[in-house]
Amino acid sequence: MDSSFTPSFATTRDMGVYLHIPFCRKKCSYCDFASYEGLEAYYDDYVEALCDEIKLWASTYPESAKIPVNTIYFGGGTPTQLSLSQLEQILNTLYTYYPCDSVRELSMEANPGEIDIAYLKGLKSLGVTRLSYGVQTFDDDLLQLLRRGHNSHMAKQAITDALSVGFQSVSGDLIYALPGQTLKDIKTNVATLLNLGVSHISIYGLQLEEGTNLHKQVELGQLDLPSDDENEAMYDCMLDELKAHGFERYEISNFTNNGSYSYHNLRYWQYKEYLAFGAGAYSFYRDMRRNNEPYVVPYINRLRQNLLPIVFEETISENRAVEDFCFLALRTKWGLSEKAFKERFNESVQDIFGDEIEHLIKQGLLVATAEGWRLTRDGAKHGNYVFSQFIR
Repeated sequence: MDSSFTPSFATTRDMGVYLHIPFCRKKCSYCDFASYEGLEAYYDDYVEALCDEIKLWASTYPESAKIPVNTIYFGGGTPTQLSLSQLEQILNTLYTYYPCDSVRELSMEANPGEIDIAYLKGLKSLGVTRLSYGVQTFDDDLLQLLRRGHNSHMAKQAITDALSVGFQSVSGDLIYALPGQTLKDIKTNVATLLNLGVSHISIYGLQLEEGTNLHKQVELGQLDLPSDDENEAMYDCMLDELKAHGFERYEISNFTNNGSYSYHNLRYWQYKEYLAFGAGAYSFYRDMRRNNEPYVVPYINRLRQNLLPIVFEETISENRAVEDFCFLALRTKWGLSEKAFKERFNESVQDIFGDEIEHLIKQGLLVATAEGWRLTRDGAKHGNYVFSQFIR
């Protein structure tokens, strides 16, 4: 792994491709993503539509089909709900219409307990280089509450199996501040994941999204969430434990111990372009954000009519681009680079945000570096406040 990696925020033109697979064996109680259970009958039609979208985008925006693809990311939902042959069909279509000879990372999200050794070997043969498992917790009662389709044993076995077949980049997700969760639970989760030998860990505080089952249960008083103080203690505990075991935080929620960065996700924080295909997928290309029809059947029907499934487009203004660039860069350990900002916008960060930066430094939330500025530990804890200071 490239532990000496330094991001390029400015001039290099390459492309990332995100492929959304909106199917799940079970819909989690906290999830508001474009993902659905019980739609197995549509898998073949969806794959065909996804391939058609790749082709149609290439003909509609031919310039995009000439930019070298650097990263490919299968997300969901659960991409591994598809068969290996269906995944191969999607990749072959992408390789036919886009230059993918220089792909450095092909990521696949997966759920523990849903794929076996043979499937893992098949993923390797398709060129997958990175696996990201949605572990969330090793507490079986909480896994049931979250409507996860696995238990703690399955999670441990999934990671063990992935490492045994030769995946060098294996990531595990953990959620903290779950109903009834304690500091002891947090320590157990982190220790278990570390002992399994993953090279990447993502941590997320529970977000109660309106309309989800979990949100309804909390609103009805059926579940109690940890207090703000307990939430903060869990966050601090995870940071301390990960640091003690040699994991560097390279983004607010992401950690690695050997340079196994999520290079595709780094594109988002580096404000680089990416194409996105599939129901509910969001893309960023030529200063425009576009999002697709989120529901599977309407998505399929639009492609059958030879129509791109875009339901919303937004042109990013110069002011908005400046704001986005700043707070996305600050999410990472490399921080906000004065040089990269000036190369991109032909202006100085200091000229635009000098007062705000000085104020944040005095508050102990930002620190100056040789290249620019980065968050302190407290700054990362209060990231939303810091980022709001860059919204004009």
